[in-house]
Amino acid sequence: MILLIPFSSNSQEIFQREKRDNIWLFGSFSLSNPIAANIVFDYNEKPVDIHYEFMGAALDAANASICDTSGNLLLYTNGIQIANFTHDTIENGGRINPGEYLDDWVTIGVAMVQGALLLAVPEHDNLFYLFYEGYTRAPEINAYAVRVYELYYALIDMNANNGFGKVIEKDVPIIQDTLEIGKIISTRHANGRDWWIMIPKYYDNNYYRLRLTPNGVTNEGEILAGGSIPGGLGQSRFTPTGNKYVRFTSKSTQDGSFISIFDFDRNNGQLTNQKLITYNDTSFAGGVAISENSRFLYVPSYQYMYQYDLEADDIEASKVVIAEYDGYYDENPLLKQRFFMGALAPDGTILVNSPNSAQHLHIIHHPNRKGLACEVEQHGVELPAWNQLTMPNFPYYGLGPLDGSPADTLGIDNPPPTARFEYVQDSSDVHDIAFYNATLFSPEATMYIVPDDAYYWIFGDGEESNEKHPTHTYFEDGAYEVCLTATNYSGSDTWCDTVYINVVGTEEPVSPLQQAKLFPNPVSDYFFFDYILPVGIHATARLYDVRGRLVKERSLKTGNVSQGWDVRDLVSGVYFFVVESERGVLFRKKVIRNP
Repeated sequence: MILLIPFSSNSQEIFQREKRDNIWLFGSFSLSNPIAANIVFDYNEKPVDIHYEFMGAALDAANASICDTSGNLLLYTNGIQIANFTHDTIENGGRINPGEYLDDWVTIGVAMVQGALLLAVPEHDNLFYLFYEGYTRAPEINAYAVRVYELYYALIDMNANNGFGKVIEKDVPIIQDTLEIGKIISTRHANGRDWWIMIPKYYDNNYYRLRLTPNGVTNEGEILAGGSIPGGLGQSRFTPTGNKYVRFTSKSTQDGSFISIFDFDRNNGQLTNQKLITYNDTSFAGGVAISENSRFLYVPSYQYMYQYDLEADDIEASKVVIAEYDGYYDENPLLKQRFFMGALAPDGTILVNSPNSAQHLHIIHHPNRKGLACEVEQHGVELPAWNQLTMPNFPYYGLGPLDGSPADTLGIDNPPPTARFEYVQDSSDVHDIAFYNATLFSPEATMYIVPDDAYYWIFGDGEESNEKHPTHTYFEDGAYEVCLTATNYSGSDTWCDTVYINVVGTEEPVSPLQQAKLFPNPVSDYFFFDYILPVGIHATARLYDVRGRLVKERSLKTGNVSQGWDVRDLVSGVYFFVVESERGVLFRKKVIRNP
């Protein structure tokens, strides 16, 4: 099936990350408070701005939205109606998804995890496809069973009605088969322009592939991959590099949970080399999310949260319990804030919701780090309104073409990489440092064949490495400037940071910060950081404990600012206050927290 749309091809161009996922919507249905507001996460602001708005379109588990390329909200859906940026139902979008069964969901949205996905038609800024599943009773199974028998699409023209939009086609079936409930997910084609859309069949090892091009959407048919997986509640994800596909299903508290990990070929949409992990922790709800460096898989699994290393020789053996539900709930003991769906946010954190109404989200502050260093904070994000099961469904928009691959034929080039890394000191020996590559437009994401020297580390003590995520031992105390150079076909980028081994910097580095001072110090309750920051400089202040663990973080605003820091929740001891920007460290101070 194909819908033809006229288009003209582009000449040579540089791929740019679009900001189509910069607005996240949550809410607005609650078991305890049905009249509630929608919640907006605006990632155009740093740090993210969280507020509520009364939108008139309740969101449940099915939740998809899309922005324009500059990060302004355009469209969103709850799987049963489509609204625009004014929060009005767009023309012909008042009811999608036919069937009597869904009539009961009109006012609150469809309760189907990853049950909808919005994508822009390549090379057509005004045209958008919405993919969504039909959901109906299956009396041939039993009186209570529901099944998905169709995948539909709607085509939306946002140039219509003076820019307020119109659904020009809807409820068009593109797949008619028994499909898994939800789990609609997408990744960029190797040509850097098109999209792959993947959806599994129910209780099977067959997967449907769709391809979205400037000409429209085509059904590329089924592929048979790996062993059969039971149907059930869960999520699917592609890694940000696009080279792996993960499907998670929680069948039941008796049958357990299933994690299926495949290699994915962005050229032809093939799944190969399945690794199947099964476990039973009596969870009936869970999901998956993947770190931006594509190394770590996170599995929120009701009572526990797990981390797996996707680069380990034995992925199953790399499992680490990074969190256990701490018993917290909002207002009602029935609304326990356990772990459910996860998603990678534009700021590199991972958010995790709960399998019921809640006024908080869980957050993983540093997903690129191994084990407990990823820093899970349960109920760490306070919401201004109630959220019911909702987690937005987005692809990763920072993935461009796979240069040098068979599909690299459109003249689209990746930009040079943006080199970045994080590091963690070993808890038993501060001389052992684990470095975690966090490079954007990394060689793995942009190159068909990655050379051995794609990464080049200088550790500041005369030692070097070409590993992607090296571990290094320093034999003497001191301050070491560590530099990473990452290289793809388009160029190279170098980023440096200072690693302190049993020392604290005493000299303030050369910095665009003016009149910077921190007081009082020592501090009991609050300290203040006064500074003048010129326009155009983006800086972040972080407070670390003596083991190098991040305990607080805030972005700096430009201008003449006095920024207050509340440290009443910190234990007494020594901390390190560091201000960093793309230019490096701008300010550093040891802070003493008194009892």
